[in-house]
Amino acid sequence: MAFHQRIAHTSQDACMLCRYRQPARGLTTLPTCQSPIIRTTNRRCASTKASAPTESGTITLAGAPDITNHYTIFPKTLPAGPPPGSSFAIPTSELRREFLQLQGLIHPDKYPNGVEKQQAEGLSARINEAYRTLLDPLQRAQYILREWHGIDVTAEDASTKHALDAETLMEVMEVQETIEEVGASAEAEAQINELKKENEGRIIGCVESLGKALEKGDLEAARMECIRLRFWYSVGEGLREWEPGNTEIRLSHTS
Repeated sequence: MAFHQRIAHTSQDACMLCRYRQPARGLTTLPTCQSPIIRTTNRRCASTKASAPTESGTITLAGAPDITNHYTIFPKTLPAGPPPGSSFAIPTSELRREFLQLQGLIHPDKYPNGVEKQQAEGLSARINEAYRTLLDPLQRAQYILREWHGIDVTAEDASTKHALDAETLMEVMEVQETIEEVGASAEAEAQINELKKENEGRIIGCVESLGKALEKGDLEAARMECIRLRFWYSVGEGLREWEPGNTEIRLSHTS
């Protein structure tokens, strides 16, 4: 059967500074904040390779973290920086605790209108962005590959430069064909639920392989696993949006 694949880039909304929302495990992402970035002169890097993403300038807010990169913002939780200096997996409960502590210190409502309030708004947005990126395995991997190794699997030319391997493409096609076959049947919902479970397993396995590759410094393996993970996220999202009677899923990638 024909393989109907429609890749769409979703727009990202500006975040609400006072609203916190955690993404579902392995299947969805949160909008990226569009607020301005506040810069700092603090250059305390979390690892020997943690100097790739850099900012410059000054910040005057008391308690402001080092925003050299996403990892330096959370020194209590991620003191060793990104892999291979540390594990790819992160303690999410500890990260959330440090995130909330930082937002409590820098919350814009603590400052009167003026320069400091503007700085607080920008810094709060920067912390939000770092937290959301690190919390999600796919966004975290894409960030590490892009900022430390110059590998951007979300670039405009990614479809040709970072093409999906043939084996995974066949698996994606098989999922699509199964949906085409059962989408209108009475047993469709049960079979779709089974596909969801299978896809969750693929995501978990892919994240584990991706983490091991990054920790070993095997960038080619990490790149390929990241591409696979993007597709399994897309399949998972399509399965979540499936409704009875549908005979195809929409595959979309978020950057």
